[in-house]
Amino acid sequence: MTKLSFAGAFAAGLAVLAWIALGFVGASWLPLAVTVLIAGAYLLGAHELRQFRAATAGLDAALAGLSEPPARLADWLQRVPASLREPVRMRVEGERGVLPGPALTPYLVGLLVMLGMLGTFLGMVVTFQGAVFALEGSTDLAAIRGALAAPIKGLGLSFGTSVAGVAASAMLGLMSAIARRERLQSARTLDARIGTTLQPFSLAHQRQESLRALQAQAGVLPEVAQTLRTLMERIERRSEQLDTQLLERHAQFQREVTTAYGTLATSVGSSLQQSLAAGAQAAGTAIRPVVESAMAQVVGESQRLHEKLATVAQAQADALSQQFAGTVESVNATLARQQEAQAKAERERLSAWTASLQTLAMSLQSDWQRTHAQVAALVDQSREDHAALVERSRDGLAALREEEARRGEAAVARLGELQGAVAQHLADLGAALEAPLTRLLQTASEVPQAAAGVITELRQEMSRIGEKDNLALQERTQLLEQLRSLMQAVNTAAGEQRTATEALVASASSVLEQAGTRFTDVLAAQGAQAGETAAQVAQGAHDVAQLATHFQQGVQQFQEGNEKLIATLARIEASLVQSTARSDEQLAYYVAQAREVIDLSISSQQTLVEQLRQVQAPKAAKPAPALEEARA
Repeated sequence: MTKLSFAGAFAAGLAVLAWIALGFVGASWLPLAVTVLIAGAYLLGAHELRQFRAATAGLDAALAGLSEPPARLADWLQRVPASLREPVRMRVEGERGVLPGPALTPYLVGLLVMLGMLGTFLGMVVTFQGAVFALEGSTDLAAIRGALAAPIKGLGLSFGTSVAGVAASAMLGLMSAIARRERLQSARTLDARIGTTLQPFSLAHQRQESLRALQAQAGVLPEVAQTLRTLMERIERRSEQLDTQLLERHAQFQREVTTAYGTLATSVGSSLQQSLAAGAQAAGTAIRPVVESAMAQVVGESQRLHEKLATVAQAQADALSQQFAGTVESVNATLARQQEAQAKAERERLSAWTASLQTLAMSLQSDWQRTHAQVAALVDQSREDHAALVERSRDGLAALREEEARRGEAAVARLGELQGAVAQHLADLGAALEAPLTRLLQTASEVPQAAAGVITELRQEMSRIGEKDNLALQERTQLLEQLRSLMQAVNTAAGEQRTATEALVASASSVLEQAGTRFTDVLAAQGAQAGETAAQVAQGAHDVAQLATHFQQGVQQFQEGNEKLIATLARIEASLVQSTARSDEQLAYYVAQAREVIDLSISSQQTLVEQLRQVQAPKAAKPAPALEEARA
């Protein structure tokens, strides 16, 4: 219906313009030209309204395809005509954006009427000019009537431009109203979509969603905190379980290592005994075939000799008996020498083992003694450094406290002196000038009032400054108390570290003594107890490793304590520097205030002296004539 109305209005206006233009064809060129100009303006307005309606149709199409909220507003705005994207975006986001209207059409509506009236006026000028020519050129009434008929007909034609302008203006206004009505309907549809489908893109909705998200987050935070607390408890329990398991596994490892070293020592002892027995048995086994073969040869030879030489058996038997006895003795001597050599070798081996163990024990004992001496020296050096650092910190803080106290007292005393000097000077000046300058003081009463006001302000400022100084002193007192508590904590930590170090040294000494005792017992034992010695050596090495670990932990804790102490002292030093700078600034402010008061008082005194000179000048000039008369 709207499209048909717009097309009908356009066709009606165009038909009126064509009808009027056809009437002017061949009759008068001036109204025809004005009518053509009106038609051009009408077509220009119609073209703008057509583009306006096309943009409105594009917006309607984009709104019609919006069945659900888009993923992004920019993607949906790409389907909106370019001339309406920014106003639509502003309207969706909640700003007061108005959809644009036709730009030239309101101007063209008025221009069409003006063009029609312009054509009418031009036609009337031409018509009246022709009538004047007709009246001036003839005096006959019939001729004048005939001459006036043609201009009057032209006058009727000239009013046709007004009809064309008014008709075109009316139709163009109607088309503009139709287009604006369509745009208004589109704006209402857009507002409806903004309240439903496009609501997530509005700023108010986003603020509400942010508020809901914050509320939900605030509601979830206690649960998160409880979850974190539960997680921390689980982690603590897990860490305790891990510590317990670690201690159990460490103890089990120690037991396994002790058992392994005991087994190793037992196996070494048994292997030594077996090697000794096997060596003796191998020596006997190696000697026995020789003896048996020698005995067999001797017996066979004696039997053969006894069979062959039966006659000389007695002599040879005696000789053989003696030879056999010598052979047996030599065999016994050989066996005895081999056994002694074997025993000597075993004794030398045992002596070597004993000497090596003694050397190892002595080296370990010397190493432990040297380590103990180094630990004691390091502990003493750390204790001395810590004591020196504490003493230097205490001396520095005491000196700083005394210097700050002296500065505060000097500043207060200086301000008191300045105030007293100013008050005394003003009092003396007032007493000296009160008698001769009563009227002058009355006229210049504003200066003392200003000085009194300045002094009152100075006193108020001094009271405020005194309060600030009191606050600064309180802050410094609190800082000193914190420093004192920190020093107490440092001393306590140093005592604890000293106690831990002494306990560590005592435990190290006891461990060293126990290890020395164990090595002494081991060295005093027999060679067969080598397994126990190895186990004790392993235990001593393990104790030494534990001692080194504990000592390293103690040194690390001591270093951490020193670093914390240095950081705390650095913070204290920074705060003291800040307080000193603040005190210097306050002192400079006091001096500036006092200097201003002194300058003001000096300027007032100079003013009073100048006024006094001006008053005394006429008095000094009056006695001069009297002196001249007396001289005359």
